[in-house]
Amino acid sequence: MKKITLVYFSPTKTTETVLKAITQGLAQSLGISGSEITAVNVTRPEIRENGLAPFDDNDIVLLGAPVYAGRLPADAADFFKKLTGSDTPAILTVVYGNREYDDALLELKDIASACGFIPISGAAFIGEHSFASADIPVAMNRPDENDLKMAAEFGGNTGYLIKETHDLKNLSALTVPGNYPYKDGMGKGAPDFIEVTEACTNCGTCATACPSKAIDAENGFVTITARCILCCACIKACPEKARLMKDGPIKDKARWLNETCSLPKSAQIFFATPS
Repeated sequence: MKKITLVYFSPTKTTETVLKAITQGLAQSLGISGSEITAVNVTRPEIRENGLAPFDDNDIVLLGAPVYAGRLPADAADFFKKLTGSDTPAILTVVYGNREYDDALLELKDIASACGFIPISGAAFIGEHSFASADIPVAMNRPDENDLKMAAEFGGNTGYLIKETHDLKNLSALTVPGNYPYKDGMGKGAPDFIEVTEACTNCGTCATACPSKAIDAENGFVTITARCILCCACIKACPEKARLMKDGPIKDKARWLNETCSLPKSAQIFFATPS
């Protein structure tokens, strides 16, 4: 019997949604019940302060994160590097906003391999871009129903691969797109691009949603730009729509994405194969 653990960084919940769909297909194909499935959401900084217990070959671990500027978010990558596997099968997923995922999936595979996991499969799914809005749509409402169906099928096919492989160490190394050295990541720090309007009720939802403690609750819930990672979780989470993107370079980037990345893309999936 295998245990399934999801470990994900998901400020706007798109990665979480995809991983849960993958898990449905995976669990069904392996006959694993819900009691053997654990989800670990490492989006909040206080959760990332503690590591997880080592995994062994009785576990299956799903690792997932969004793509920021073609790389993993630094906070997610740093946490994943703390994990320990022992020939533990891993399913790797990145979610990107319909531009490109560049080196992010390769980066995740390299981290997983270095931590003692055996990458069995990998995928890049589409999620609504963090810069997207009703006025400037970029991959709006993705993942959609078809994306989630593909995610469940991907999980199911990975499960069948695990069941049919006597020794996972005999699989050929998983090959995914990307280049090393990786492209430069985004890091922390952002221009002052979020306006807090009079509609703000000081509910604190934005601070709860922020993965980098970049909301100043003592000063009108403004963004602490030096800590901001441009995830826009605070904008999307605000129940009053009181946080808006100001005119400037980030909004200009959103417009560029809207103009150049409008053609919907499909998920890309990859499997290790018997050697």
